[in-house]
Amino acid sequence: MSISDTSEVHSTLFADLASQLAFQKRWRLLSMSAYVLTTVGTLVCSAGATYFAASGASEVAAILAGVATVLVGTEKSLLFREKWKFHLLMYTKLNVFRTRLLLGRIAQEQASDEYGTLMMMYASELPMAAREQA
Repeated sequence: MSISDTSEVHSTLFADLASQLAFQKRWRLLSMSAYVLTTVGTLVCSAGATYFAASGASEVAAILAGVATVLVGTEKSLLFREKWKFHLLMYTKLNVFRTRLLLGRIAQEQASDEYGTLMMMYASELPMAAREQA
């Protein structure tokens, strides 16, 4: 492989890495926002349902309790907290890899293998809700 080929591979790896870091950051923020919104929404609706039930407004209390139930179910089935943690972990691992690459602490041949391993880990370990086995 010539020097220009090595340089091209190196710049392609950096471009792919930058793209993957942006992707992980975007999904980390989305999953964090969804988790915070469902959690805060659940707390507010539950507290409101308790207050309105004690006040005698049973219809409002029932609606708020129903919304709280939907929010809890949504968070638990879509695993927002676990996905937030997972994307944070992937972002951190990719950032450490990028730093090692920039500082020359990893050889070019080893870099592509390690990047491939990180991407395979991402694909195989993304949190998914468990389905019942029939």
